[in-house]
Amino acid sequence: MANLMTSFYTGVSGLHSAQASLNTTSHNLANAQTKGYVRQQVLLSDSFYVKAIGPSDNAMMTGKGTVIQKTRQIRNEFLDYQYRLQNGRLGFYDKNRETAVEIEDMMGELNGEQFQTAISELKEAISSLATDPGNIVYKDQVISIATQFIERAQVLQGDLNNYQTSLDTEIKQEVDHINDIVYQIKDLNKKIQKYEATGESANDYRDQRNKLLDDLSKIIDFDTNEEKDGTITIYAQGQFLLDTTNQYRLTTVAIGKYDQNGQEFAVADPRNRNPGSTLLKVKWENGGDFFVNDTLVYESANRSDVGTLRGLMVARGGHAAKYTDNDVGEKPTPADYPSDIAAYNLAMKEYTDRLDEYNKYVDPSIVMTIQVQLDTMVHGIVTMINDTLSPLKYATSDGTINGTPLKDTAGNDIVDSLGNPVRILDFENSFMGDDRDSTFGTEIFKRRGMDRFNKTERKYVGEDGVEYSVRIYNEEILKGPTIKNKGEADETITMQVNGKETTFVKNATTLNWATLTAEWERQQEVWSKSQYTIGQLQINPDVAQDPSKIPTKYSDYRPEKGGYSNEANLQLVKDFDNTLGTLDPNSQTEYDVTHYYAGIVGNLATVANVWGGIVENQEATVHSVDNERLDVMGVSSDEELSDLIKFQRCYDASSRYITVVDEMLEHLIERLGA
Repeated sequence: MANLMTSFYTGVSGLHSAQASLNTTSHNLANAQTKGYVRQQVLLSDSFYVKAIGPSDNAMMTGKGTVIQKTRQIRNEFLDYQYRLQNGRLGFYDKNRETAVEIEDMMGELNGEQFQTAISELKEAISSLATDPGNIVYKDQVISIATQFIERAQVLQGDLNNYQTSLDTEIKQEVDHINDIVYQIKDLNKKIQKYEATGESANDYRDQRNKLLDDLSKIIDFDTNEEKDGTITIYAQGQFLLDTTNQYRLTTVAIGKYDQNGQEFAVADPRNRNPGSTLLKVKWENGGDFFVNDTLVYESANRSDVGTLRGLMVARGGHAAKYTDNDVGEKPTPADYPSDIAAYNLAMKEYTDRLDEYNKYVDPSIVMTIQVQLDTMVHGIVTMINDTLSPLKYATSDGTINGTPLKDTAGNDIVDSLGNPVRILDFENSFMGDDRDSTFGTEIFKRRGMDRFNKTERKYVGEDGVEYSVRIYNEEILKGPTIKNKGEADETITMQVNGKETTFVKNATTLNWATLTAEWERQQEVWSKSQYTIGQLQINPDVAQDPSKIPTKYSDYRPEKGGYSNEANLQLVKDFDNTLGTLDPNSQTEYDVTHYYAGIVGNLATVANVWGGIVENQEATVHSVDNERLDVMGVSSDEELSDLIKFQRCYDASSRYITVVDEMLEHLIERLGA
């Protein structure tokens, strides 16, 4: 009788197990189309056993039914890891592809007219002037076309700069999204911990958390670890985004303001690779850069090509680039140093360092690359025209930087304040305008806030025995001066002087320290104004007001005195077909002036196509891994319906078992009662 009574427990446990399985199966079916839902399964195990002695004293074990161990999710952690990694890579490459395509659209048309047209029209205007150098109509046309050329270049540069700045908005949105996702995961951690501590299942919360982790994987690269209490920690870029109790938030700051440790840069700190840049970078709220890799270089080996946030940072770059960012120089050869191998090795190391700098901080960024190429092209065109119409030479005996300095009529060397050679207007080979003042040295393209020459009262005697005025050229300063260890005993100043970087150490130079400091302050003030970069260019107001000042007439110092010359303009027309250079230091293909822009656009189209192919392959990879995940964790309606029937039959069987036990018990009671 006792054994018969306890048999009810076996049947009831079967009912409970079948009912739980039915509920879980119904839950799976109801969420078959819910994104992020993971198939659940009830795990059953044997309940306890009762030992008994059977016939012939044989030991027996009598089972007492089943017990529900837990309701588990059917997931594969390896596939989760692979999906999130590949999904992050897709986000990275897709952002770069998207950037390339948008810039390609921007470069292809400019207000309905290709920029290439502006270059062709400028060449045609100069060619027309060469046929009749005294024709004021042709001179007016040159100024008009040159004005359009500059305006179109500045509009295109403005579009690129504005697009670069607009990427900051996306970066800030991504950072806010990261903070929001991590906050939600932190909240779900608490709920999961609370419910699972009481033995309840928190699988739906786990589904929500895993969906958030999938979303986060598109933005950044991270690792997770699940603790014993069901909570997870998130580790990214060498630090916790979320530990067992705390969330560590991210923020954005100007990239030109803070160093990697979150300390403000000094005004002229040489470590600041993006001085003055207001573009944003990501840092921890408690200090320090988020991205450990401070370069723009990316590779799969160290997972620096993962996440839309990293993709945006790489595509955008660190600052609005210009031609000076491409100042790598010519690669030295042993032939340049036939008898000094040490000098060759030093020159090679300096060249390699400059190339490495370009490849780390400029080349990976599609925006900066186009900015550099466009500015390099415009700089090459305007300096070519200016230097032909207003020729320069070094104030030395042989006209080179290494020659003996010329002396003025007072016997003083013609050098700058630091004793370096200077370039001056080459009066002997110059032309003059046919204006009333017979103007010399007039340039068409002018730098805002800086004249082409410093006019002096000094004179020098040329090779022909004629006295010429000394007009010192205001050199382009390629890099802003920096101060190192200022205020300390080993105080130094580093300056760019006539294209050469010079470092001066206090008390280690014969030059007066106050003079050096004054020179640094002067160069700090003018270095950005000194460059023929798109943002600094304007048409010379003098020739805009009076085009007759364009130098097309032989000077009074030349045998052809008084006559017009098409020499300079014909040379300019030829120069448009001369090599302007390569698109970047890593390229071997050289382009002439006329085809340089076509090279930029063609190269951009190639890059966009390559990115497109990478994205297409990556999408296929993500789709393949996701399908594998779905095979494991996805809900199959056919399979669940089959399980529904199976568990219903189990429920029915347990019910019949209880009914049979009940009838047996009733029969025994009635018979005994009789």
